[in-house]
Amino acid sequence: MPTASYVKIPAANEDLAESINSGTDQWAVVLTNTVPGSKTFVSGTTDLATSGGYTAGGNNVSTTSSSMNGSDFVLVLADPATWTASGGGFTFRYALLVNKTVNIIPGYWDYGSSQVVASGETVVVDLDQTASVGVFKIT
Repeated sequence: MPTASYVKIPAANEDLAESINSGTDQWAVVLTNTVPGSKTFVSGTTDLATSGGYTAGGNNVSTTSSSMNGSDFVLVLADPATWTASGGGFTFRYALLVNKTVNIIPGYWDYGSSQVVASGETVVVDLDQTASVGVFKIT
């Protein structure tokens, strides 16, 4: 699977600063075929429907740390999100980072083209695990 580029959703910046408790909120990675039209996440509408080994709402990931690194706030998530296709499989292009506590999408990864996942194949969205970079950084 190709490397994906992270895209920040600027409309979520205020939520990141005011509404989200990055260290204790529930985070997830969800798959979709369309760029989010807003910062708001709606399970089964924003992401793929439940089918072919994917479950609407995506997979939860655990927080390793959320802390200041010098003058930057860094969120590090531990668990890669994993799906194994079944039946007819599924297709996606984007992996969204979702704060499920407040249903906000601060950003997403673009794989550049549709990724067809056939039955028996596994998709792993492995998040940056380093404490200096994290999944996202607020500077």
